[in-house]
Amino acid sequence: MPSIALSLINVTKRYGATAILDGLSFGLFQGEKVGLIGRNGAGKSTLFRLLSGDEAPDAGSVVVTQGLRIARLSQEPHFAPGASIRQALEAALADHAAFLARHGEIHDRLHHAGAGADARLFDELQTIEHHLDHWGWDLTPRLKAAATTWGLVDLEAEVESLSGGWRKRVALAQAWLKEPDVLVLDEPTNHLDPEQVERLEAWLQAFEGALLLITHDRHLLDAVATRMLELEEGTLRSYEGGYSDYLLEKSDREFREARLTEHMQNRLRREMAWLRRGAKARTRKSKLRIEEVLELKGSVEDRTRLEARQELAFAKGGNRSDALIRAEGIRFAYPGGDELLGHLDLSLQRGMRIALLGPNGCGKSTLLKVLLGELEPSGGAVIRHPKLAVTAISQGRGELDGARSILDNLADRAAIVDTGNGTILAHVYLTRFGFPVVEQSRPASTLSGGERNRLLLAKAMLSPADLLVLDEPTNDLDIPTLQNLEEALLGFGGTLVLVSHDRFFLDQVATHTLAWNEGGTPRWELYEGPPSTVRSLRKARAAAQAPAKADPTPGAIRLEAAKPKKAGLSQKEQRRLAEVEQGLAAFQDRLATLDAVLADPAAFLRPDSAGHQALKDRDAAQAELELLELEWLELEEKRAGG
Repeated sequence: MPSIALSLINVTKRYGATAILDGLSFGLFQGEKVGLIGRNGAGKSTLFRLLSGDEAPDAGSVVVTQGLRIARLSQEPHFAPGASIRQALEAALADHAAFLARHGEIHDRLHHAGAGADARLFDELQTIEHHLDHWGWDLTPRLKAAATTWGLVDLEAEVESLSGGWRKRVALAQAWLKEPDVLVLDEPTNHLDPEQVERLEAWLQAFEGALLLITHDRHLLDAVATRMLELEEGTLRSYEGGYSDYLLEKSDREFREARLTEHMQNRLRREMAWLRRGAKARTRKSKLRIEEVLELKGSVEDRTRLEARQELAFAKGGNRSDALIRAEGIRFAYPGGDELLGHLDLSLQRGMRIALLGPNGCGKSTLLKVLLGELEPSGGAVIRHPKLAVTAISQGRGELDGARSILDNLADRAAIVDTGNGTILAHVYLTRFGFPVVEQSRPASTLSGGERNRLLLAKAMLSPADLLVLDEPTNDLDIPTLQNLEEALLGFGGTLVLVSHDRFFLDQVATHTLAWNEGGTPRWELYEGPPSTVRSLRKARAAAQAPAKADPTPGAIRLEAAKPKKAGLSQKEQRRLAEVEQGLAAFQDRLATLDAVLADPAAFLRPDSAGHQALKDRDAAQAELELLELEWLELEEKRAGG
């Protein structure tokens, strides 16, 4: 069995009266790759700070096996003030440099000591030379290899002057240089472009040490993790396998727990009916039963709150036009900069969900600004529908007023907001996005990155839009919020243009991909399909165009409306749909009848009472109903042409 690389033993960590981690224990084994997930605020970053030694637990202990090299990467890495990239990389090899220096010192001492040299010096020298034989005697090749691996060109640039993506590359190069036995990474994909994320993924897949990976990047988790940990309410739950395995096992567990909750609710209904009939708590048995009912009521309420899912939706605008924005041969370059668009032709049509795919600095945000009219193109024209309603969230999150409260940023002092499906109190609406009422008076300037993002999404969902433009909406969001956002975007009936580094998210949402092509004219190519299909589609397109004559208007992007599939059902399927609908109605009636039996407290008084059999019959009827509902959904989708 592999040995433990690091472990937490009964660790408790409090901030004030709140226990973020409560008696938490786990072990990370050598060679194991563990993904850690949890909602924002669950304690993932607290756990990272404990493992990094930046904070100490209030109780329990954090143990790293002696002699193992450990490398840690925080969400926002910090470097020595004024340090260049070269100096930052050299700092990662400080231990190695110390060995080289010590090797020279020992040689000098042995040279002067002659035959009277201490035998311990020879032993130490042998140990150091063994280390240097493995790591290399010259630091320069290793520094060059790190710079090449992580795309670091100008090693004399000051690290703190770089963008978040470049600073993250430097920090990854530092971790890579250390050749650690244990690697702890907190959101390593933040700010990285797709090419660098793929490089990170390849490194972690080949890494042979122990890995603890804290990330919301579900694609990376699925590609790398061999075990998943979910941090919730201060405790950990373990799942074997990657993210997909976690989803399957968790959904199975939640299904079983939902059935248990349904059973508890039925039992509570019967017990409350018994109490309402005026049961007298004169005997000890009656008193105990009333206490049990009250305890059960609290348990059901807690579970119901835990399992509640708030449905979120973007409000669709009233524009019925198929063509919302048309770009004709547009070009753009900042003064003294490179051409970013390169005679781009593009038509944004109703119902399209377009993902922009390209490295940092290729002009994704610039393209969005040109399409929306915030920047004038250097050439070409952008034609927008005169009644186009646009809702946009920029990467800089400048749409919030930091001096105003969370509530005022949302509703501008209005007490009620219109969600498109009816009105709701503004402070109640905000609770759906994780803002408790007691915190809604906080200034927006105090919000974290994830909180700012959630508030902007809450505002965006209140504005009817024909076109949604979202620039990095997934930054700093936890997985449950990402899943809710995915569902909301999939249900949005308008057009979406989306920039995100979250590959899993883009593949779930996008119907088309506008991909950067550095050597092409134009610089952007449109593909029908999510980003994961671009590589194969680009190869197929190149193969198809190779023998063909040159297009008189090279590089123009045209999107023909997809031919709708032939909708409708066969006569046999129409008859079956009618039968299924009749069956659904019959089962609903059957369940209502059984629920009436189960609601009667007398139904469980004796072993042969009707309630026991009714409970079994209801489970069987519910299972058959679910099968019929699935068949009905498939037939309805086919009838609608989906």
